[in-house]
Amino acid sequence: MASTGDLQSLLRRIEKATARLEELSAQRAEQQGAGGSGSGADDKAAREYEATVVPLVAKFVDCSSKIGGVVGEQARAVQALVAAQHAFVALAGRTKSPSAAQLARLLEPQQAEIQRAIELKDANRPSEHFDNLSAVAECVPAFGWVVVEQTPVPYVSDARESAEFYTNRVLKKWREKDPSQAEWVKALLSLLRELAAYVKQFYTTGLTWNPNGGDPEAALSAAPAAAGVPPPPPLPTTEQLEAHGQAGNEAPDTRGALFAELNKGSGVTSGLRKVEKDQMTHKNPALRASGTVKGCAGDAAAKAPASAAAPAADRPPRMELVNDKWIVENYGTEHLTIEVTQTKETVYMYNCRGTTLDIKNKLNSIAIDNCHKCGVVFDTLVAQCEIVNCKSVQVQTRETVPSILIDRTDGAHIFLTEEARDVTQITTAKASEVNVSFPFTSSRPDDDNFVEQPIPEQLQTVVKGGKLVTTVLEHAG
Repeated sequence: MASTGDLQSLLRRIEKATARLEELSAQRAEQQGAGGSGSGADDKAAREYEATVVPLVAKFVDCSSKIGGVVGEQARAVQALVAAQHAFVALAGRTKSPSAAQLARLLEPQQAEIQRAIELKDANRPSEHFDNLSAVAECVPAFGWVVVEQTPVPYVSDARESAEFYTNRVLKKWREKDPSQAEWVKALLSLLRELAAYVKQFYTTGLTWNPNGGDPEAALSAAPAAAGVPPPPPLPTTEQLEAHGQAGNEAPDTRGALFAELNKGSGVTSGLRKVEKDQMTHKNPALRASGTVKGCAGDAAAKAPASAAAPAADRPPRMELVNDKWIVENYGTEHLTIEVTQTKETVYMYNCRGTTLDIKNKLNSIAIDNCHKCGVVFDTLVAQCEIVNCKSVQVQTRETVPSILIDRTDGAHIFLTEEARDVTQITTAKASEVNVSFPFTSSRPDDDNFVEQPIPEQLQTVVKGGKLVTTVLEHAG
């Protein structure tokens, strides 16, 4: 039987627990009063985000931790991004629509984590898991749907498709080496699919705010506590805040400008299905509205091309062989030559301007990334040549190349030999002004004239028998 002292101790604990419950209840009522009364739909949206998206990012972090290193660190940035967005969605259900300056402040935690994920990719290019890092860097802008009006669902889907190219490379590279990579890919794509489904269910035409809610300024400090998650560390500068404040006086592209700011990284970003931020018209409402694409190098906001170009200029040229990968980056108008000694070697050419690269002997593959007005000549490739995020480049094979992939590129000229003409497959995606030159078949053996033909850019699609039928739209003239 319990003693009197034990019973008194138990009673004191019950009294303390009751007082604590009353205190928490009062705090919750105070927070609801400061944030305004949210509708049932808004509360449901926040609960659904917590029930669907949050567990999937936890699964993704678990899979990333098995791989370890910078992959795990980048996954934790994604988890912090999801936590910040959960708080943001919950806050939107309790407050009125904020001003541009207030919205910028509310977006700061998400912006910081997006920037951190991209920076981790940029800082680890030699990593054997660079494809993993690139896939995540491609998909994190999907969380910018909160500032995309009218069409947020296609925006999320576009980001997922961008990431899928890199996830396919991850699966191909690690199929027989590391089975956990397949689990990692599945977790990442599941997260993106669920995010798209969530946005489609609750915010088909864009994020909504509570017209009967409280003052956003008063709710800024209460938002993290109300959402039940700690606030991520704010990292914006005074200049960024001032830029957001100026954007508040502009119309009607205020949210487009904020969206461009939300997706920027600190350095030049690259990788297949990754375009320069000042050229990302398919993801940047401000650029679509203006109809202008500025051709500056680097990953920067369109408002400050001059300041963004400076870091790229400070990076020293580099050409070295790392394991079996030649890295050629940051060159200007030089003529470079690489002597390949093993077929398994690859070449990665990045951030070059006006550079000519001559590659001798047979090698595995070539990747040309974020290069302007460059030329690459090679003998024979075993796999493929990739041209991504480039402008005005020329590629020529002296012998054969099985496959050429051109993505996010404006202006590419491919020169094929007679041997390569009938075996090379050329795949293009979101590319313009792509031309192919090859020897013209002639009855005269001494006729070595080349014929140049453009790759079609326009497709025509109709519905026939309940299915989509797509044909190339040709112009006669």
